[in-house]
Amino acid sequence: MCLRLTYSEGLLWKKESAKLLADAKARSASIACDPLFRSNPRLSSLVSEIDSIKKRHGLLIEKALIFAIDKLPHWEAGKEKIKVASGKAHLDCLAYNSSTRKLYVFECKRGHGSFDGDKIRAIDQRLDSINSAIGAHAKSKGWEPKSTNVFLLSFYGAKWKSSYPIYDRHNIAKLFEPCIGRFVGDYMDHIEAVTARNYSSELRDQIVVPSDNTIFAKLEEYRTEQGLDILFNEAESQFLQT
Repeated sequence: MCLRLTYSEGLLWKKESAKLLADAKARSASIACDPLFRSNPRLSSLVSEIDSIKKRHGLLIEKALIFAIDKLPHWEAGKEKIKVASGKAHLDCLAYNSSTRKLYVFECKRGHGSFDGDKIRAIDQRLDSINSAIGAHAKSKGWEPKSTNVFLLSFYGAKWKSSYPIYDRHNIAKLFEPCIGRFVGDYMDHIEAVTARNYSSELRDQIVVPSDNTIFAKLEEYRTEQGLDILFNEAESQFLQT
């Protein structure tokens, strides 16, 4: 199965990656210079910017993933709140396939490092409460799932001891379709390249900026083309005329 985006949709996600950086710069401009860096205000701003980008990076990937799942036949996905025994819980993603009647509930993490014991226990406890309540929530939406899977999605592959399965960017295709894996991988590579290029001039030592060979980097070349779509499948991503 293929995932097909219009040119304007592809451009939207490219702009979202640029907005991630622009928003971080705007936020840092409103933060007072840290006394530690008073002699070098730019260093204070830089710390604030990078921290902001890191905090919102995973949310952007998560948002793009939900968008892509929603475009697959029979699938619908979104972020929701559900009632649990302790009150309400936020779902990073709730996805349902009306054909296979598979229900997925998962929490997304950047997954680039380790968590301490308290953090791991809190994640599992939250998923336990969601797992207990998800049946009633699905029924309230008119869904009749044959199977319900609760899991974690660690985008950069970090693993920890959890009661729930942990997937990453490389095996997410097993859950949905290969085209989803291709889209998420391409988009993550694009964000990394854009961020590295944006800050490469800030460093004293020369660094090798990763090449942005993703389809998102090539969008500007085709701006004047009419009726152009972007196709993601297991083997590649490519431009197609409609």
